Amino acid sequence: MSQKFSLWQWVFYGFTLFILLLIFSAYFAPDMMVALTNQVWAMCGW
Repeated sequence: MSQKFSLWQWVFYGFTLFILLLIFSAYFAPDMMVALTNQVWAMCGW
């Protein structure tokens, strides 16, 4: 019995993979993560 993946499952997996890549890149490129955090703060109006 094979289970067919729906589009929402693939979107969820892609989003989860993106979050994990961001977390792991914080260890390998901390200056890039600082720049990204500063950009998020600027977009939020802080």
